[in-house]
Order: sequence, then structure tokens, then C-alpha cells
Amino acid sequence: MQKKHLKIITIILSAIAVLVIALFFSISPLAKYFIEKNSEEWTGRKITMNHLFINLWDWNLTVKGLKVYENKSDSVFFSASKIHTAISVLQLLKSEYKILVFQVEKPAIVVEQTGEHFNFDDLITKFTAPDTTQKATEQPSEPVKYKIENIQITDGTITYRDKTMNLEAVMQQFKMGCPSLSWDSPMLNTATSFSLKSGGRADARLALNLDSLTYIISAKLSQFNMQLLMPYMKDYLKTSYTSGLLSSDLIIKGDFDVPEAVAVKGDVSLADFRIDDETKNTVASWNNLAIQIDSLDVAANMYNFGEIILDKPYLLFEMYEKSDNFSRMMVSTGTETVDTATVVDEVDYSNPFTIMADYVKQISKDYIISNYTAKDVMLHNGQIVYRDFTLEDKFVYNLENLELSSGRIDSKSDSITFDMKCLANRSGILNAHLAFDPRDYMNMAINYTIDNMRISDFNPYSKFYVAHAFVEGLLFYKSTNTIRNGKLVSSNVLNIKKIEVGRKLKGIGLFEVPLRLAIAILRDRKGDINIDIPVEGDLKDPNYKVGKMIWQIVKNLIVKAATAPFDLLAKAFGGNEEEIKVIRFEYLQQQFVPRQMKSLDIISNALSEKPELKVSLVQVASRESEKELLALSLAKQVYYRKQILQPAKDSLDAKEISAAVEIPNKDSLFNMWLNQQLLPEDVSVLPSQLKCRKLMGEAYLNQQVDLLFAIRNKMIMDYLVNEKKIDAMRIKITNTTDENSAQFESTPRYKVEFVVDE
Repeated sequence: MQKKHLKIITIILSAIAVLVIALFFSISPLAKYFIEKNSEEWTGRKITMNHLFINLWDWNLTVKGLKVYENKSDSVFFSASKIHTAISVLQLLKSEYKILVFQVEKPAIVVEQTGEHFNFDDLITKFTAPDTTQKATEQPSEPVKYKIENIQITDGTITYRDKTMNLEAVMQQFKMGCPSLSWDSPMLNTATSFSLKSGGRADARLALNLDSLTYIISAKLSQFNMQLLMPYMKDYLKTSYTSGLLSSDLIIKGDFDVPEAVAVKGDVSLADFRIDDETKNTVASWNNLAIQIDSLDVAANMYNFGEIILDKPYLLFEMYEKSDNFSRMMVSTGTETVDTATVVDEVDYSNPFTIMADYVKQISKDYIISNYTAKDVMLHNGQIVYRDFTLEDKFVYNLENLELSSGRIDSKSDSITFDMKCLANRSGILNAHLAFDPRDYMNMAINYTIDNMRISDFNPYSKFYVAHAFVEGLLFYKSTNTIRNGKLVSSNVLNIKKIEVGRKLKGIGLFEVPLRLAIAILRDRKGDINIDIPVEGDLKDPNYKVGKMIWQIVKNLIVKAATAPFDLLAKAFGGNEEEIKVIRFEYLQQQFVPRQMKSLDIISNALSEKPELKVSLVQVASRESEKELLALSLAKQVYYRKQILQPAKDSLDAKEISAAVEIPNKDSLFNMWLNQQLLPEDVSVLPSQLKCRKLMGEAYLNQQVDLLFAIRNKMIMDYLVNEKKIDAMRIKITNTTDENSAQFESTPRYKVEFVVDE
């Protein structure tokens, strides 16, 4: 009997064992089959996997080759080479959910945005739909007890596409780790790192209190390429190119419930920054901007910085008749035609710059920056290029080698100072010192000096306002200015050496000023001007204008000239050093004037009296300026010949050419004619100089300028050899090859150098 019972038990146990073994080996393929078969019904998306293994003994799950497809598409939305998790059975028996490990290897997800819609909207809709089934009232239950340990994501890829902006950002080598996430601990500690396909790497650690929502973030960003954000900048700026490498190493503390309660410490830098306008001209750039943040606490109104250093900045500013180059880059908001009573502030959360602007707006609404410090603000090797197209002639001024330093800045101190120096248009040296009260900007002192600045650089202004051009002159200027309670007291000591002004120009000039006479009277026996110009005014007076102050300076200059000793007019000029060193020409000049012949006579006399000497003459002239003026002259002659003369002529005589050249550059009919000649291209917004260059063609202008240079060289050689009988072997005439330096010369000139054979 016992044997029979033993046999039955053996059969039953064997059957159970077979069933368990069968279940053990069949559960994984069955689960894989049912998941893949019903995935679209359950999730709305097709799901496939290469391998699924469910270990019932250890309660762990491993999925390999998982793919979740886009809704009704064969494109992959999410994939992972491996997902592994393990559940603690012992804890499960105690009604606690403990996941011993959760690992994801090589996950890849594609997030696509079109306007306000994402490619995962269907999943959100499906799994967040409200439950409409009626349920009996349940008694409050205890919180679910859970614990997840060893959360790891490795070698992931996140691809974000904004189809509206035509932008793609790819995060590669994505890693994330979290040691533990538990129901009985509010602390979440996690670390992540990734690199961007477009350039840059990020490493961050987050400590978040899930109860209080306070956080500490340690974030490091290395050389993030700002060009990735260029499509978003189009909402604000019209630009053809923007780049920069952003790096930071920050510790950030805050509270998600109180966004403005944020504190920051660390370093931020933006290197190789550049922004171009729509015409591909660089308007701003720098090598590196480095900011040290000692402590920045918005809620405590505390802004403490270390050194702020800007290295090799460049700025191009252009003034036009009704705007400037920066205003043209701004995207119009269209608010001029909007009824402000009906405007509702809306934030475009698809644009990070909009989000940032809104965040700053919300903070600044409640907080005023009044407590700040900085160890030093420094600017190294800067350059500012200013171009003014509002005058008859284009004005260009270049500030180079710009250096600026502040020393310590403290909002609580009585004075903040800045020192600056730079090179002005390759000749002048500017030094400046500024000191101001940070609590009252109506109290300050500004002192500066200018040495060796060419006043002929400002001829476009002198011609436009007073119809005179300076031929020579070096400016030395010292200005001391104090402002107390808005009242300006300014002392200005002006010294101009070797000043010479040209004759009055016909048909231009806003003011009738006897400038040539004033200069002639003011010059001393050395040809210099020395004068003091005091200026006073109330900056709080709305009627006090800078223009009035400038006119006061000009008026004082003329008054000084009228009261100067009469013997200043008794000057006798003969040969001097300047006439030997430089022979000045005018742009487009092809014939001698007596002044140039006098210089050549002095040179020939020196060569005749000292046979061992040879002379080298280098023609220094800006080819660009020659081409620009030549294009204007030729275009005006064509316009005059075809449009002004009736009937039209094939050629012009000297009087007609002179009349054509005197046509103002901004003459509306002339510019309208230029616009018509260059159709179908729309050049209406271009300055007349550029229109004429387009009309004449760069190749033709280059050829004519080459010919012009050769004519001048031959004139000088023929005069010295044929008229003055100087051996041609003792004369060397060349053209400068340094166009970059030549463009800073106010007029064409020959630089003279005497040499001897060694």
C-alpha cells in the first residue's frame, strides 16, 4: 500500500515539476508573443523585441532589442539594446515594492515638435484619460511602499527635432545614475552627463527634496556651440550667422515652488562669439567673455562677482539716414498697431530665449539690483568701427587696441572708476578716466586726453557742417569734466599742431563759419593752435543739448580767433621738413599743382647738391577710396550726359564734367536713376557709393585705378628726369602694398625717403 502511495506522490511531484519547468521555459516567449501581438491595442503603437527573458525564481526581467514605433508608422520612437530589472520577492511578501536594479543600455529616443504638438501626444492622451467608471468610496489607504535601487542609463541618444524651426539637436553618450529612490526618503540624488553632436559636453548632479522641492545642482558645461540656437534667435534678430562656445561650472541652489529664490556660484564663459547681419557683415564678436560669480542670490538681492573679462571684442556701428545697423537687425514686434488694452502676455515655451526673457521679467518685477560688487571689469584689445552714412561723404573711424579696467566695484562705495585707453584711427592715442557715484549718476568726473589725432580724419563732418576740409593737423586735447548734482563744469585745453585747412567748398555746408580765416589767425609762428575752451551746463535742464555745447566750443574758437594778436597773420612760408617728407595729392588727381611741384623742386635740389643720395617715393593711397570716388565721378558723368543734357551727348567737356561731379551724392533723382540702372536687383537701401561701384563694375574700376596710380608715378618720374635732369637710376617710385594701412590716410600722398648705397 505504501509503495502505491509513494508511486502516486512521485507521479504528482513529477507532473508538477514538469509543469513548473514548462512554465519556466515558456513564460518568456509567451509574454513576448502577447506583448508584440497586443502592443498596438494596449498602447496605440507597435512594439517589438529581439529577446525577452523572465526569471521567475529571481524575479528579474531582461529585454533586448526593444523597439517602440511611432504612431501608425515604421519609424522608431524609442529603442534600447537592453533593459534589465530585478524585484525583491522577500520585500514583495511584506507588501513593499523593492526593485534591486533598473538598467537601460543604449536607449535612443526621438522627440519631434511641430508647433505646440509632440510626437508623444497620443501616449499622454491615452494614459492620462480620466477614468469614467463608477467606484465605491474607498477608505484612505497607506502610502505605497517602494524602493528602487541602482538606476542606470548608459550610452543613450536623445534626438530632438523642431520641425517648425527646422532644427535638430542630438544628445549622445547620455548617462544617468541614481543610487536609490525610496518612499520613505524625500531626497533624490542623481547624476547625468552627455555630449552634443553639434559640439559641447554637459555633466550635472542634482540633489532634490521631493517634499520641499528645494534643490542643489552642480552643473558643468563645456564648449556648447551656440549656433544650435540660431533658429530661435530669428524671433529677435535678423542675422545670417551666429556662433559662440558656452562653458560654465556652476553650483545652483533654489526652490521649484519659488522660482526667483535662486542662488548661483561658479564661472561662465562665452568664447569665439560672432554675430553677422543679413548682409554677412560681422557686427559684433569677441574671443572670450569670462565671468566669475562669487555669489548671486536673487531673493537676497546680492550680486557678487569676481573678475569679468572681455577679450578682443569687436563692434561695428553704422549710422544711416533714418536708422542704424543694429536697429535694422531687430525684428519688429508689431506692437505699434496693437491695442494695448487687449494685449495678453503669452510666453512661447518652444523658444528658450522667450522663456529666459519672461523669467528675467518676472524676477525684475519684484527685485531691484541695488547690492552688487565685482573685483574688476576688464576689456582687452578691443576694436570699435564707426561708420556714418548720414553725411555727404562717408565717415569711418576706428578705435583699436582698446583697454579698459575698473578696479573693484561696490554699490556701497562712494565712487566707481574706469580707466580706458585706445588707438584712434591708427594715429591718435586716447586715455580716459571715469569716476561716478553708483547711487547717483548725476555726480561723476570724466577726464581724458587725446594725443596725435589727425583732424583730417573728421573731414566728412567739417565739410558737411562748415564746408571746409582739413589738409593737415594733429590734435592734442585735454578735457577735465566734473558733474555735481547734474551741473557740468568742463575745462578743455586744445592744441593743434601744423594745422592747415582747405578753401571753402561750394554748394555744401550747413553753417556759414569763416573757418579758414579763424585758423589762419589762431595759428602761431609754428603753425600751431593753443586754446582753452570752458563749457558749463545743467544736465537736468531738458533744453540743454549736446549740440549747444559743441556750438559753444566752435563759437569760443572763433571769438578767440577774432581777438588774437594781428601779427599772427604775418607768416612767411618757404621750404620746410614736411614738404620734403610728404607730397600730397587729391583723390583722382592726374595733374600737378604748384604745391606738389614745389616739393619736387626741393627734392631735386637736394639730389643735385648731394650726388650720393637716392630718393625713394612710395605712393600711399587707398585703392578702395579711389575706386569709390572714381565710381561716383563716372556714374555722375553718365547720368549728366544721358539725363541732364538735352539732347544727350557722347562725351563731356571739362566744364560739363565739373558740373556733373558737383551733383550731390544723395541727390534723389541721381539715386533714382542708379536704382533703375541696377534693376532687377533692389539697391534702394544701399548708399550711393555702393550703387555706383555696382554700376561701374569692380573689374573696370580696378583697371582704372591701376592706370591712375601709374599716371601719377610717371608724372613724378618725368618731372624729375626730364625737367630737373636727375638720373633715373637715383629715383625709385613704387606703390604701397599695405592697403590696410593706406585706407587710414585722409588723402593720397607720396612718402619720401632718402637713401644711399652701402
